[in-house]
Amino acid sequence: MRILVVEDDSGVRATVVRMLEFLGHGATAVASGEEAGDLPEGGAFDAILADLRLPGMPGHEVVGRMRRRWPRLKAVIMSGDVDGEELRAGAAAGRWRILTKPFDLEQLAAALGACCA
Repeated sequence: MRILVVEDDSGVRATVVRMLEFLGHGATAVASGEEAGDLPEGGAFDAILADLRLPGMPGHEVVGRMRRRWPRLKAVIMSGDVDGEELRAGAAAGRWRILTKPFDLEQLAAALGACCA
């Protein structure tokens, strides 16, 4: 799979990319929703992993914006705080999966498998 990672913490971003590559996926990483929006139109992604709390716009808004470009984009929202009503409602409606931080390789693989199967 080709996965877009949107994470403002550079250490977390690099770790997630390494984990995805270890799992056999291709990853493109950016630090914000604005950077994600600046990506070229040509390369479609299969999935997006977006941090919930990003500068400028929250992860669920980034997912919506990216889905306007790539309507079949699968999504996982990463967050240490999964109690938000909008976050849970989106997961219940099937708009995204929630991946609670911190997570390990197995949890990442399970979240991707569940959202992208």
